[in-house]
Amino acid sequence: MARINLFHSVFGRVTLSALLVSLLSTLALFLVVEKIVVDDGRARLAREVDTDLAGLADIYVSGGDAELRARIADRLSVEQQDGEQGWYLLADAQGRRIAGNLDRWPKLSAHVSEARFVTLPDGQRMFARATRLGPSAQLLVGRSDMRGQALLARLAMAFAVAGALIALFSLLAGHFAARRLRVRVEAVNATFAAVRAGRIAARVPGAGTSDELAELAANTNAMLDQVERLIEAQRAVSDQTAHEIRTPLMHLDTRILKAMEGTQDSTLLRTLDQSRGEIRGVVRLLNSLLDIAGTQALRGDLRGLAEVDLSDIAETLADLYGASAEELGIGFHARITPGVMLRADPMQMMRLMSNLLDNAFKYVPSGGSVALILSPGPRIIVQDDGPGIPAADRTRIFERYVRLDVGSGGGHGLGLALARAIAQRHELSLHVEDAAPGARFVVQLEDLAAGGSG
Repeated sequence: MARINLFHSVFGRVTLSALLVSLLSTLALFLVVEKIVVDDGRARLAREVDTDLAGLADIYVSGGDAELRARIADRLSVEQQDGEQGWYLLADAQGRRIAGNLDRWPKLSAHVSEARFVTLPDGQRMFARATRLGPSAQLLVGRSDMRGQALLARLAMAFAVAGALIALFSLLAGHFAARRLRVRVEAVNATFAAVRAGRIAARVPGAGTSDELAELAANTNAMLDQVERLIEAQRAVSDQTAHEIRTPLMHLDTRILKAMEGTQDSTLLRTLDQSRGEIRGVVRLLNSLLDIAGTQALRGDLRGLAEVDLSDIAETLADLYGASAEELGIGFHARITPGVMLRADPMQMMRLMSNLLDNAFKYVPSGGSVALILSPGPRIIVQDDGPGIPAADRTRIFERYVRLDVGSGGGHGLGLALARAIAQRHELSLHVEDAAPGARFVVQLEDLAAGGSG
């Protein structure tokens, strides 16, 4: 099974989406917990500061300035057991220090008893409240936020570890879920590939379960059943049509032949002979149309194909056309590489090459030349030095009923259409090039056609 690309695979994107959701959920939960912890810590510090400030204010009222300075000194001499740092500043009305462990008054208004977090010059953070004790004195009490900061650090570490574990579990779960789904989707793709390769009886496994992919498999199998029935119906109709039309035409040809044997009228004999020729032309037309339709219907169907030695077929045709070329005064050259193999229908490959050769001999005048070249690939070339084919017509000539010599008579313009249908059935391409002079017809594998014929 191919490795999942997280960015190009739908399953990879689903896995990444699940991971992102889990991480965002963890982050949101951390932010909520952090807000609760911060608010609770602020409330705790506010209570401690307000209690201490109220006590010191009472001392100032009852004992005066000297007693307040003594009590502040007592508090500073006692080390806090919980690691918190206490901050005090008794100052005059202008903010000049009288007692305490702060050197200067921070930006807190004592007139309104302002309370908030303050950052000290050394970077420490404290929660403080300031108040006026009298016309010439103001007091600030603060507490460091060491416990709150330590708790937040532990929470951040805990959520980071939890987030990493959640991410890992999400990736693992997403990977295995995506892998399971990918196997089932690849089964559908493999079935289509098998059908495209000619195994029309291939079906998707696992259509009996009860989820969406099982429904997809069932619908795929139902569609393939319908396609197989249509192909069989098309074949049946083609065979029946051929039988129903050919038989009466052949009977008619037989009756005309008997009529010709029973008369000596030369005019009637010419008319009857022309009629027989037209009947044979209709039969050939019918056969060609049925061959094209049947071959196109079998495109990609590998049933009935076997490893064929194209070199043997080409050698046989070279012998036949070599004799005909000598009678017509046309030079015929064959360059055939031995042992060129292809999985193919031998009769159709012979028909393909013979149609191309017939087309070449048709347009080459006496004294011209035709070449048949077979090389590994396979690569089949039929080349002539006739008048060639205009660039505008090099695609059109493979369509049905297209003839560039409409005034010359003979043929229905189906030979090249059948040749291309046979090539496509065998996953080959057929195109024509300028041979300067003449035309060069090239048959090769479809995946090599884009590279040019050289």
